[in-house]
Amino acid sequence: MSVAMHLTLQLGYFKAKHQFFLYNHESIQDDLRHILGRYFPGKDLAAVNMPSRPTQYALQQSILELLGFRLCDNALRADLERRAQRTAMLSTQPIYILRESLQYLNQQRLVAPAYTFLQDMVGRVVAGERKRLTCLLDGALTSQIKDQLDALLQTGESACRTGALKREPKDFSYKELRQEVARRQSFASLYAFAEHFLASAGISTESGRYYASLVRFYTIYKLQRMPESTTRLYLLCFAYHRFRQINDNLIEAFIHLVDQYEQQAKMEAEAAAMKSMTEVSTNLKSAGQVLNLFMDQSIPGKTPFSKVKQRAFSLLAPERFAMVSDYMLNVEFDRTAFEWAYYGTLQSKFKLNLRHLFCNLEFAGLIEDAPLLEAVAFLQELLRQGKSLRQAKAADFPTGILAKGVQRYMYTAAEKRKDKRLEVDRYEFLVYRQLRNALEAGNVYVRDSNDFRSFEDDLIRAERWKDKDAVLHEIGSPVLLAPIEETLATLHAELEEKYERVNRRIENGDN
Repeated sequence: MSVAMHLTLQLGYFKAKHQFFLYNHESIQDDLRHILGRYFPGKDLAAVNMPSRPTQYALQQSILELLGFRLCDNALRADLERRAQRTAMLSTQPIYILRESLQYLNQQRLVAPAYTFLQDMVGRVVAGERKRLTCLLDGALTSQIKDQLDALLQTGESACRTGALKREPKDFSYKELRQEVARRQSFASLYAFAEHFLASAGISTESGRYYASLVRFYTIYKLQRMPESTTRLYLLCFAYHRFRQINDNLIEAFIHLVDQYEQQAKMEAEAAAMKSMTEVSTNLKSAGQVLNLFMDQSIPGKTPFSKVKQRAFSLLAPERFAMVSDYMLNVEFDRTAFEWAYYGTLQSKFKLNLRHLFCNLEFAGLIEDAPLLEAVAFLQELLRQGKSLRQAKAADFPTGILAKGVQRYMYTAAEKRKDKRLEVDRYEFLVYRQLRNALEAGNVYVRDSNDFRSFEDDLIRAERWKDKDAVLHEIGSPVLLAPIEETLATLHAELEEKYERVNRRIENGDN
């Protein structure tokens, strides 16, 4: 009975954790009491003894054969470490490597080795990956890039330069965003080098983000005490991800400010509409008096119209006539026209706060957004050269973004000319507004960004995907390696079995 009790006990532990445990008789009394009451009623717990070591080993072998598991011997441990080395190229976070290793062991139905082995293995793998990258970086660094990386740790009057570059903007004010633009410019050359190096070295986005986070985690003193090559690797990844984060901050600020100006214009248009209705109501009485002039018998029929007009203007001011007549003709107040006119009063604000964001970002997009991208490129070229939009010829402005419904608000009648004049300030804000919409929809993106980049940037590169079988075997996921027909058949069988089990429980009254 003792052997059966301990077989049941170890089988339960193994099903729960896929591990064998060393235990003493006193620590498992509650579990033994439960097994005894369920499977061996009437037996005495005092009669249960600990089996010998050979017997325990034989029980473990029986459990392994029953459940189809294997022990992880030296050859399998070496294979596990090789897989962990490949995993480290995706992410060098120790917890990620450990979880991937445990998942692989579970997929292969292998009993995980001791925790100390896994701990040492992860440490070796992380150190080996870091050594590989630092060697590659030492060979790729130029003297100029070295100087720029080393300068990040130089202390100034109040703080280290890296500390200043870590700082996030407190709000979307002009001062804070100008400082963020200045930080972006300071990282530009490092980012250009890092972009090429990280791709050639095979550093994944997750690994680069982890190395960058260490710059925020460690103090400047600890970074200065680290090996020079390791510190440079961390700083390079920090510069790369900080540059992309700054771009995200600038885009979010751009979207927020465009929203703010648009909402402000809508509120002003709504207020103007309400004011117009109030004024019309107060002037309706005067308008009725003007109409009564046509029925006034005291006015001779031969009275000149100018005199009648003069009298009408004494009852209702000339500037009120259009408003009242529109109301009487059921012509609604044009809120959209007022909004676009109001943007003219906001031009100094949005030029100050949006232009420096707009000019420091590079936009790309889909083919259907070509008219917008053409307008964006046109404005950026003018503004980056320090030219005013009014210096450009009206015929040069791309008009593909001018939908039919908005065209009449973009042009006003020119003095002493029959043609219409393009309102360049309104045109500029129209570009900003459409760009905001496209960024939020994901149709336009910024390549050097984390949150606003293209979906294709997260996919495996096309040249690598040409050998997709090798990529799938490298990933090693059974679901990806199995034919889709086999996977669907397995899932269908599992679902049918669950349907049958639930229906059976319902019929038996168990559910």
